[in-house]
Amino acid sequence: MIAEAQDVENKVSNRRYHCRAWNEKLVDEKTREMKEFLDKAPNASEALAMDGPSDGLPLPTSELVGEEAARKEIWACLMQEEVKKIGVWGMGGVGKTTIMKHIHNDHLKEQRFERVIWVTTSKEFNVMKVQDDIASALKLKEDLAIEGDKLRRAAILSEMLKKVGKHVLILDDVWDEVSLEEVGILEPSDSNGCKLVLTTRSEHVCKYMDCTVIKVEPLSE
Repeated sequence: MIAEAQDVENKVSNRRYHCRAWNEKLVDEKTREMKEFLDKAPNASEALAMDGPSDGLPLPTSELVGEEAARKEIWACLMQEEVKKIGVWGMGGVGKTTIMKHIHNDHLKEQRFERVIWVTTSKEFNVMKVQDDIASALKLKEDLAIEGDKLRRAAILSEMLKKVGKHVLILDDVWDEVSLEEVGILEPSDSNGCKLVLTTRSEHVCKYMDCTVIKVEPLSE
């Protein structure tokens, strides 16, 4: 199946097949195969059954100094059903990460979501590393590590997140636009109840990813 998936990816990327409907059918077929594979994965169902809602450790963080208003605004947005994606932006060092660590820890206590997942990205965004970090947070990294093909990994990760249920995914320190589909991150919707929060220095990134934008201002002297 690995060879087949690689062949699909190569054909699509090389544009050997120009029919969009055919491409979508082929990708859907491979996604279905990935779901069947994940259902048979030895550790997936056991790990999800063992871990309770928001099963995770609080992140070490410092006290908030002057960022309480931004924290309350972010929290309020997360509680609104119509808000699916939130972009927290501001210059480096204004406290975006600290605020989101507090939000993360607050959600662990409140348990309004099945999971709160924290992933730190970097300036050089690495799709496979982000996939590994999300799977690791779900304690399912071994099930993803056996796969080396990006298309198949995205399909497997997507199914993992569907099984988790209602969750908040926090992507910290995003420098550029992120393709959720390429990574395997679920597009937040009413049906899945998921939320995506990202921190970034770029307002453009927030708008490009169709986020509700919240700016964190520097502390006034």
